[in-house]
Formats: sequence, structure tokens, C-alpha cells
Amino acid sequence: MKKTWFSLVMVLTLALSLVGPVSAAATKWDLNIHNNTEEDVKIILTGPDDYSFTVLPGHWVKTVVEGEYKYSYGACGQKFSGEIKVEDDLQWLIIDPCGAAVEYAKFVVDSHLGEGLTLQLVGPQSYDLSISLGQNKFIALQTGFYSFTYTACGGTNAGEVRITKNGTARLTLYSCEVMALHPLGETSLATIPTNLRIGSHYSFPVRITLLGPINYSLEISPGLNRFNVLNGSYTYSYSAYGRFFSGSFVVNEAGTSFIISPLK
Repeated sequence: MKKTWFSLVMVLTLALSLVGPVSAAATKWDLNIHNNTEEDVKIILTGPDDYSFTVLPGHWVKTVVEGEYKYSYGACGQKFSGEIKVEDDLQWLIIDPCGAAVEYAKFVVDSHLGEGLTLQLVGPQSYDLSISLGQNKFIALQTGFYSFTYTACGGTNAGEVRITKNGTARLTLYSCEVMALHPLGETSLATIPTNLRIGSHYSFPVRITLLGPINYSLEISPGLNRFNVLNGSYTYSYSAYGRFFSGSFVVNEAGTSFIISPLK
């Protein structure tokens, strides 16, 4: 009997050693992807977990398990691969624009903030721009779409901006008083009526950038989309099916609406 009991204990111990301790839930982080081409790009990640997803032109965020990955994708008629380590929400995977000649243009930042700050741009290139009160001119930044972040008014503010080859790109950083009423990129402002309606004939979400009194980065779903934005004149831009579209409109008390469509 003792021998049988001892054998059972040994079997149970061996089974527990094979199973090992129960691991905690895997930590996940946001991987920032900036597609600087004018085409959809399929990315494959292999590592702690495997992922396969397609990103349209512009800035996208994908949540992945923490760890080291090998990546591969095809763009501009070529194959690319490399390694990347995801250990926080600050990791970027930059897809360079196709082999067109690199162009540089003037970029102006108007700051209404009394404090000096650093404006971080991530896109075709990465820049840390020192910004002070008033007008800040930068002579030659590479053209393209950029995501920007800066810390002011007790928090981190973010958005998107396009630096164009005609050298008219301009970004305004508003005072803390204005930001308190109209947060950057906010689409549910109780103090502003729903005054912008954008209809989409695309079958997938489209990221559209608005540049105006306040800059917005909005995701436009198929069908009718309603937003609350500050009144004023805006230019808009977006990419879809490998093409770039832009235009302008004015938002006033009566509101405005327009349609984006692959048929245009």
C-alpha cells in the first residue's frame, strides 16, 4: 500500500513539473505604423504572437503582444524585412515613400503657448522641433504626412499634419484656454453643435485630416458621419486606393456637409 501511495505521489509531482507554473496574461502595447506610400501595404509580424494586417496610407495603430518581432512587407514593388522590439506604446514602424525624389519645404508653427516646448514629428523623417511663443519657421523639412505630439497644458496633445512641397504647411498650437474648450482632435465637444457631416461611399474606414482653426484627424466610416468642429475654413486630405485627395470647405452656424467617394 505504501509503495502504491509513493508511486502516485511521484506521478503527480512529475505531471506538475511538466505543466509548469501558469503564466500571467501577456502584456500588450500599441505599435505605431506610418505608411508613407500611396498604396495599401500588408505587414506580417512573427514573434511572441503572429500578426498579418493591411494598412492604408497614413498613421495606424495596431495592438500586439510585447516582445521582439521579425517583420516583412511589400511596397513600391520591393520586399522589405527587419526586426523590431515592442516594449511600450512608443515604438514606430516606418514605411518609406516610394523612390520619388526627396523634397524639402518650409514649415511654420504658430504657438500661442507662453512656455517653450518640443514638437515631435514622425513621418518620412523624425524631427524634434524647439517651439517658443510666436511664429517658428523651419526652412527645410522633408515633405509628407506626419504625426505630431507635444506636451503642454498638463497633458500630451497629438494630431497629424502634411508638409507640402509648395511650402505653405502651417500648424497652430493654441493656448491652454482655447484647448480647454476645444481639445485637439476631439469629436464630441458638448460646447459645439454637430455642424459637420461627411458621407463616405468607401466600403472601409478612411482617415481624413482637417487643417483649419483647429486641426482634426477623423476616421470616416462607410455611410454618414457626424462631427462637432470649430467653425471656420478648412482644407481636407486623405488617401484611398493609392490615390491622394484634397479639397476645402467652410463650417459656419448652419453647418456643412460633403461626400468622399472613389468615383470622384
